[in-house]
Amino acid sequence: MKIPEAFVHPYFYSQQDSIQTTHFDMEDIITAPFKYDIAYYLGAAPYSLPWENTSDSIPLILMSWKAKESFLNSLHDKRDRKAAKGEMIPAIAWYLQMQFWMNGQPVRSVNDWKRDVQSLKWKPMNVDERLDFIIKKPELFHSFIQLQQLFTECTKLFYKSKALQK
Repeated sequence: MKIPEAFVHPYFYSQQDSIQTTHFDMEDIITAPFKYDIAYYLGAAPYSLPWENTSDSIPLILMSWKAKESFLNSLHDKRDRKAAKGEMIPAIAWYLQMQFWMNGQPVRSVNDWKRDVQSLKWKPMNVDERLDFIIKKPELFHSFIQLQQLFTECTKLFYKSKALQK
Protein backbone atom coordinates (compact mmCIF):
# COMPACT_ATOMS: atom_id res chain seq x y z
CA MET A 1 0.00 0.00 0.00
CA LYS A 2 1.08 3.53 -0.73
CA ILE A 3 2.19 5.64 2.23
CA PRO A 4 -0.46 8.27 3.13
CA GLU A 5 0.60 11.92 3.10
CA ALA A 6 0.33 12.10 6.91
CA PHE A 7 3.22 9.61 7.18
CA VAL A 8 5.47 11.04 4.47
CA HIS A 9 8.45 12.55 6.27
CA PRO A 10 12.12 12.70 5.21
CA TYR A 11 13.11 10.57 8.22
CA PHE A 12 10.59 7.81 7.77
CA TYR A 13 8.91 7.45 4.36
CA SER A 14 8.92 9.14 0.96
CA GLN A 15 5.98 9.48 -1.41
CA GLN A 16 7.40 6.63 -3.52
CA ASP A 17 7.49 4.20 -0.59
CA SER A 18 4.89 1.57 0.06
CA ILE A 19 4.34 -1.02 2.75
CA GLN A 20 3.15 -4.58 2.58
CA THR A 21 -0.07 -4.98 4.58
CA THR A 22 -0.96 -8.60 3.95
CA HIS A 23 1.24 -9.92 6.76
CA PHE A 24 1.80 -8.39 10.19
CA ASP A 25 4.32 -9.46 12.80
CA MET A 26 5.19 -7.98 16.20
CA GLU A 27 8.70 -7.34 14.85
CA ASP A 28 7.15 -4.88 12.35
CA ILE A 29 6.75 -2.47 15.27
CA ILE A 30 10.54 -2.16 15.31
CA THR A 31 11.52 -2.78 11.67
CA ALA A 32 8.66 -0.96 9.89
CA PRO A 33 7.71 2.05 12.01
CA PHE A 34 4.08 3.15 11.85
CA LYS A 35 3.08 0.10 9.77
CA TYR A 36 0.15 -0.69 12.04
CA ASP A 37 -0.91 2.96 12.22
CA ILE A 38 -0.78 3.37 8.44
CA ALA A 39 -2.67 0.12 7.87
CA TYR A 40 -5.30 1.21 10.39
CA TYR A 41 -5.98 4.45 8.53
CA LEU A 42 -6.03 2.67 5.18
CA GLY A 43 -8.54 0.14 6.48
CA ALA A 44 -6.09 -2.76 6.19
CA ALA A 45 -5.22 -3.23 9.86
CA PRO A 46 -4.90 -6.69 11.37
CA TYR A 47 -7.21 -8.01 14.07
CA SER A 48 -4.72 -7.36 16.90
CA LEU A 49 -3.57 -3.74 17.20
CA PRO A 50 -0.53 -2.68 19.28
CA TRP A 51 -2.34 0.22 20.99
CA GLU A 52 -5.04 -2.21 22.14
CA ASN A 53 -2.50 -4.72 23.45
CA THR A 54 0.20 -2.55 24.97
CA SER A 55 1.38 -5.30 27.32
CA ASP A 56 3.17 -6.82 24.32
CA SER A 57 3.96 -3.85 22.08
CA ILE A 58 5.38 -1.33 24.58
CA PRO A 59 7.85 -3.77 26.23
CA LEU A 60 9.09 -4.68 22.73
CA ILE A 61 9.76 -1.00 22.00
CA LEU A 62 11.49 -0.56 25.36
CA MET A 63 13.69 -3.60 24.80
CA SER A 64 14.71 -2.29 21.36
CA TRP A 65 15.37 1.15 22.82
CA LYS A 66 17.68 -0.27 25.50
CA ALA A 67 19.83 -1.92 22.82
CA LYS A 68 19.81 1.20 20.63
CA GLU A 69 20.57 3.44 23.62
CA SER A 70 23.89 1.78 24.41
CA PHE A 71 24.89 1.85 20.74
CA LEU A 72 23.99 5.55 20.50
CA ASN A 73 26.03 6.19 23.62
CA SER A 74 29.09 4.66 21.97
CA LEU A 75 28.55 6.71 18.80
CA HIS A 76 28.40 9.92 20.83
CA ASP A 77 31.53 8.88 22.71
CA LYS A 78 33.27 8.70 19.31
CA ARG A 79 31.62 12.00 18.29
CA ASP A 80 30.18 10.33 15.18
CA ARG A 81 27.23 12.65 14.57
CA LYS A 82 26.36 11.29 11.14
CA ALA A 83 26.00 7.71 12.37
CA ALA A 84 24.21 8.92 15.50
CA LYS A 85 21.60 10.71 13.39
CA GLY A 86 20.92 7.55 11.39
CA GLU A 87 20.48 5.55 14.59
CA MET A 88 18.27 8.17 16.24
CA ILE A 89 15.64 8.09 13.47
CA PRO A 90 14.19 4.65 14.32
CA ALA A 91 14.32 5.52 18.03
CA ILE A 92 12.28 8.68 17.38
CA ALA A 93 9.70 6.58 15.52
CA TRP A 94 9.58 4.08 18.40
CA TYR A 95 9.08 6.90 20.86
CA LEU A 96 6.21 8.39 18.85
CA GLN A 97 4.54 4.98 18.62
CA MET A 98 4.98 4.40 22.35
CA GLN A 99 3.65 7.85 23.26
CA PHE A 100 0.42 7.39 21.33
CA TRP A 101 -0.06 3.67 21.87
CA MET A 102 0.21 3.89 25.66
CA ASN A 103 -2.73 6.28 25.40
CA GLY A 104 -4.70 3.69 23.45
CA GLN A 105 -4.42 5.55 20.13
CA PRO A 106 -2.65 5.03 16.83
CA VAL A 107 -0.23 7.66 15.56
CA ARG A 108 -2.32 9.84 13.26
CA SER A 109 0.47 11.72 11.53
CA VAL A 110 4.24 12.07 11.73
CA ASN A 111 3.90 15.65 10.51
CA ASP A 112 1.14 16.88 12.83
CA TRP A 113 2.11 14.85 15.89
CA LYS A 114 2.48 18.08 17.90
CA ARG A 115 -1.20 18.90 17.48
CA ASP A 116 -2.26 15.34 18.28
CA VAL A 117 -0.08 14.98 21.39
CA GLN A 118 -2.00 17.83 23.06
CA SER A 119 -5.02 15.59 23.61
CA LEU A 120 -3.10 12.70 25.20
CA LYS A 121 -3.71 11.95 28.86
CA TRP A 122 -0.40 10.21 29.58
CA LYS A 123 2.62 12.22 28.43
CA PRO A 124 5.82 13.66 29.89
CA MET A 125 6.03 17.34 30.76
CA ASN A 126 6.80 19.57 27.74
CA VAL A 127 6.94 16.55 25.43
CA ASP A 128 6.01 18.66 22.40
CA GLU A 129 8.91 21.12 22.81
CA ARG A 130 11.42 18.44 23.73
CA LEU A 131 10.50 16.07 20.91
CA ASP A 132 10.43 18.96 18.45
CA PHE A 133 14.04 19.76 19.39
CA ILE A 134 15.04 16.10 18.99
CA ILE A 135 13.43 15.85 15.55
CA LYS A 136 15.06 19.06 14.34
CA LYS A 137 18.57 18.09 15.51
CA PRO A 138 18.73 14.30 16.01
CA GLU A 139 22.51 14.19 15.59
CA LEU A 140 23.20 16.24 18.73
CA PHE A 141 24.24 14.62 21.99
CA HIS A 142 21.70 16.81 23.79
CA SER A 143 18.94 15.34 21.59
CA PHE A 144 20.04 11.86 22.60
CA ILE A 145 19.90 12.86 26.28
CA GLN A 146 16.43 14.35 25.80
CA LEU A 147 15.21 11.19 24.06
CA GLN A 148 16.65 9.08 26.90
CA GLN A 149 14.74 11.20 29.40
CA LEU A 150 11.52 11.02 27.39
CA PHE A 151 11.76 7.23 27.20
CA THR A 152 12.42 7.04 30.96
CA GLU A 153 9.50 9.32 31.81
CA CYS A 154 7.18 7.63 29.35
CA THR A 155 8.08 4.20 30.73
CA LYS A 156 7.13 5.32 34.23
CA LEU A 157 3.87 6.79 32.95
CA PHE A 158 3.09 3.60 31.03
CA TYR A 159 3.51 1.38 34.06
CA LYS A 160 1.61 3.84 36.24
CA SER A 161 -1.31 3.83 33.78
CA LYS A 162 -1.22 -0.01 33.71
CA ALA A 163 -1.31 -0.13 37.53
CA LEU A 164 -4.25 2.27 37.65
CA GLN A 165 -6.15 0.20 35.08
CA LYS A 166 -6.01 -2.78 37.45
